[in-house]
Amino acid sequence: MIWIAIAIQLLLSAGLLWATWQVLLLRRVLIETVKTVDDWTKACEDGLRVSSPSLEIARDGVGSVRRQYQILQIQLEKISKLLSVLGRGVSFVGSSWNNSRKGSSNSSSNSPINNSSGRRSPRSQHNVKRRK
Repeated sequence: MIWIAIAIQLLLSAGLLWATWQVLLLRRVLIETVKTVDDWTKACEDGLRVSSPSLEIARDGVGSVRRQYQILQIQLEKISKLLSVLGRGVSFVGSSWNNSRKGSSNSSSNSPINNSSGRRSPRSQHNVKRRK
């Protein structure tokens, strides 16, 4: 009976030794994990500490770009208005010039359009091909 008690004690001791060893391994893994997380936290804090001035510089840059964009938008509107006025002036001058040219060509004898009736002369009708 004493041998049974010794065997049970040895089994319990071996089981507890194995459990202690597993707890020790788990503790080491947890310590390494804590170190890793602390290093990540430190790296993030350092990155944020360095990036704050950079973010401020970037915000200032965005603000200045927005101001420049607004100024350029106003200039673009002015140029667009100027070009539309110039386009209207050019089209007016061009139409006046075309009208003056038509008026001078209408007075010539080779004109296909008769000024009084608005019909084509019989001479220009023989060049027209009719579809069948």
